[in-house]
Amino acid sequence: MAASAREAHTMSLQPLAGVEDPAGGHRLQSSHQAAADNSMFAQMEQPWANSRAFAVDLLALSVIAGIVGVLSYGYCWIVGELLEKWLSAAGGLEYPEAYLKGGPALGCPFWIPLCWAGGTAVGVLKWAVGLDTFDTFLVEIRAQHCDSLPALKTTVCCMASLLSGAALGPEAGLAAAGGGIGTLLARVVASLGPDYAQEEAADARRRLYVIGGICAAFGTILPAPWVSLLICFECSFLKVDDEGKKLSVFGRRTLFLLGITATVAFMVRYAVKAIPPLPDLAHKAKVAGEVYDNLMPFKGALLGILAACAALVYAIIGALFKAVFGKLGRVLEGCCGTSGRIICLCSLAGLTTGVLGYLVPLSLASGKEGMMPVMVHSGRSPVLGNGELVTTDLLWIAVAKTASYSAAAAGGMVGGPFFPVLFVGVVVGEMCARIPLHWSVYPAVLTVPVAMVAMPSAVFPLPFTLVAMPLSYFHLGPLWCVPILSGIIAAYTLIVGTGLVRKLAGQ
Repeated sequence: MAASAREAHTMSLQPLAGVEDPAGGHRLQSSHQAAADNSMFAQMEQPWANSRAFAVDLLALSVIAGIVGVLSYGYCWIVGELLEKWLSAAGGLEYPEAYLKGGPALGCPFWIPLCWAGGTAVGVLKWAVGLDTFDTFLVEIRAQHCDSLPALKTTVCCMASLLSGAALGPEAGLAAAGGGIGTLLARVVASLGPDYAQEEAADARRRLYVIGGICAAFGTILPAPWVSLLICFECSFLKVDDEGKKLSVFGRRTLFLLGITATVAFMVRYAVKAIPPLPDLAHKAKVAGEVYDNLMPFKGALLGILAACAALVYAIIGALFKAVFGKLGRVLEGCCGTSGRIICLCSLAGLTTGVLGYLVPLSLASGKEGMMPVMVHSGRSPVLGNGELVTTDLLWIAVAKTASYSAAAAGGMVGGPFFPVLFVGVVVGEMCARIPLHWSVYPAVLTVPVAMVAMPSAVFPLPFTLVAMPLSYFHLGPLWCVPILSGIIAAYTLIVGTGLVRKLAGQ
């Protein structure tokens, strides 16, 4: 099914038909023609796995997945383990465990100058490489575009930002690296001969490889490759109408290739270093006598409403920091130029990160590695400990992490929003477990998986990905997806469906 000229220009999410044949001559027939003889074939696409182009794409995407899988290990070691090593060395205590086991309430005072210096160094690095702003993975997936050089700059600056302690997600840099590698390999394939250099097919292949690289990146940091495929699939939805009743998305050929890519990337990453298993919460609750009942969807919806309220607070704090840093940035640009603005704002973001880290140690870092320790030391999950974190501790962690992320994002540090808001969702879930309601045999078994994803679902249009994440993280069975989906639907409906977020933004 060939896209019209308008569709090809305004949105690139067509079925990538040009890749079916390097010369671009092979096109899908209409569903009416396919249904003429046998209705079973009405929605089937034409065969695509028996062509040379498919073999080339499969090989290229496997190479991309392998490169990203190996790269991910080093990347995650720098922004995760190395960060924790220097935080531990500076404070003389293991981070974050020592600050969760009834240790010191405050962090290390040396973190303040070190984070400040790190933020300043990020500002200088951004100025030196010429990176002012960067595209999020959501933009890259929807545009199916990621230039290799800007992607390299984003990846390097993201590693530097996260290594300085900034509360930003690692997905931004890794997704940019995957997309940039995809673009680079698409150029290599286009140089194989005139068939592969044909403009339409080459552009379709580039778009496929960009999404493949990003899908591979997520395949190395999410709990299962199918979750990576799902997040790319949902991010790629484009509105056809303002009411959101119709969506445009890529075809099955692309979907199958992305599934292979995510799986290969996961396998390579797992081969380099095995991913430690997370606790089987559903099994432990079942052993304790927990069974599904039809009150769970209502409990999930209530948790979704509470998570939506937390998301509003999260957004308001972010808006305040954005307004302050934005006004300061305009003043700095007027007197010091663009370079002065970039360096000074990153420096201020680093200072803010250090101060917040000293006051609330768990406000540092992305939160990706901190979710499990918080659950362990909150004492509301099965067989995970008695817990040292009281409700006020959790409240300050949530507020400080939100403020730390907001300062880093507003100050121009490079990173993503996804894992910080997931972390805050876990903390909110642990706080909800303290509400005197009979949530479950173990309250956090229900409250944490629901709130963890209901909070980001209030703003991220990824409902099915967010259902899949806790199911994969905590080995939850199919019945547990009922309250999780209820919470996600409630949160998204309350914030986006009612237009509340638009009203608050003044739109």
